[in-house]
Amino acid sequence: MSNLKASIIVAVYNGAKTLEACINSLLAQTYSNFEILLVDDGSSDNSYEVIQAFESDPRVRYFKKENGGVASARNYGIGVSEGDVIGFCDQDDQWKPTKLEKQLPRFDDPDVGLVYSWVEIQRMGETDYSKPEIEGRCFHELLDVNFISCCTALVRKSILKDIGGFDDSRELHGVDDRHVWLRVARISKLAVVKEPLAVYYIHGENYSMNQMKMLIADLVCVRKIAAMPEVSEAEREECRQAEHKIYLHYAGNLFYQNKPDLAGQCYLDAWKIKPLKVQLLVKGIGLKLMPASLLKKAKAARKSVKRAA
Repeated sequence: MSNLKASIIVAVYNGAKTLEACINSLLAQTYSNFEILLVDDGSSDNSYEVIQAFESDPRVRYFKKENGGVASARNYGIGVSEGDVIGFCDQDDQWKPTKLEKQLPRFDDPDVGLVYSWVEIQRMGETDYSKPEIEGRCFHELLDVNFISCCTALVRKSILKDIGGFDDSRELHGVDDRHVWLRVARISKLAVVKEPLAVYYIHGENYSMNQMKMLIADLVCVRKIAAMPEVSEAEREECRQAEHKIYLHYAGNLFYQNKPDLAGQCYLDAWKIKPLKVQLLVKGIGLKLMPASLLKKAKAARKSVKRAA
């Protein structure tokens, strides 16, 4: 059984609606050596009224700071934490009771710097699961796709200190966690517990629903990694290839959202990285010229054909 102390950081910003359920899920941990750090990032709602009900619990510590964004709040939490391992739970997410009990033993391997788990996804009453199984040296895989849900990650505090914590630049908002995972993955191994130990809620207020902002943030994230002086030439080339995949990912998302002009631009930007893939040029030009109304009609006609078949 692990004897590590865990510090769980909850960045709070106008989270009164969901905060009580979040805190209760953390207090229900079967592993006892932990603290909860509630970092209020300048809330203007009644979040503190919710928090007051928990302040008598010695495991709960409350801090108030000026608004600086979620990465800034997480850095503040890291700075005041007393734990050996740091976990993160957004104010609208929850942890399963055995999360710490099952993840902390994986740190018995001194080369492991981050342990994550599978995650339960709640989307408007429907339940899904994300079940990645990648572990070990994972820098390349994380460049391909961010398979770590922030609410599942536990990271050694010493490693977070080594890499300088979170980059709190506003331009990274939405992917500041991925930026940390990539830097951790360059210098340590990752481990996974193959069980959903956290619950991630998707709703209309998730920042990640804004595809164009997320596209820009993902590109900034990868470019910041490539610009690090300690990164090798091979890693820089991997970052360049990751940009290509990012453009293709968001091209698909924007096409799904009936935004052909933006999807087309993504295909064109992907083609500039791999100019021999002429099909990307053709797709890009075609979508740039296509009215959104025509795309919607084409999708509706396709659905009709499928139903008839």
